[in-house]
Amino acid sequence: MSDRAGGARRYLVSRKNIAGMVGALAGVGLHLAGVIGDVWPVVAVGLYGVGALVGPADPAASPRLTDALRYDAAALLTRITPRSEALPAGTVPAVRRIVQVMGLVLDRLDEVGDRPADRAAAPERLALAAEIVRVDLPMCLDTYLGRTPSTSAERAAGEFVAQLHLIAAAADRLAAEVPDIHVQRAEDLTRELRRRHGEP
Repeated sequence: MSDRAGGARRYLVSRKNIAGMVGALAGVGLHLAGVIGDVWPVVAVGLYGVGALVGPADPAASPRLTDALRYDAAALLTRITPRSEALPAGTVPAVRRIVQVMGLVLDRLDEVGDRPADRAAAPERLALAAEIVRVDLPMCLDTYLGRTPSTSAERAAGEFVAQLHLIAAAADRLAAEVPDIHVQRAEDLTRELRRRHGEP
């Protein structure tokens, strides 16, 4: 659905439109009751305008969890960039790659397909994405950056690299599980064309 069509649909069910419609119906009711004559269309339009203007605004929509997770992932990158010198070699690109994969997962979760299995699995997959972005990555970074001076730097770096490897593997598995709706639609169309027209 285009942005324009989506905006029109949202307005049709908005509180302001409903208040305007009530006003317009009141104008029609006044005409049917004999209070106003042939000018009733103008009165109805005027009452619609008044109702739409004074009608209550819809409550602000809370941000989607996918958007909040994108923000958290971006904040994580912003946090580690100035401290890149304090992190083991190769770990900043590893974190960036994990965040990139999670962005792909979140984009796909925004457009869950029509297949019942995909819809049923979406909440669990979103919970896994939240765990990676909000728990696993921050905890690994905090543990490494918060180590005491007596901790072996080499051992801490090895543990940090191993942790990032495990998180990257989990992110890749999740990305493989969350279907790309555009690929699904293309495959469905190919199957339908084969069914109708046969193999070329």
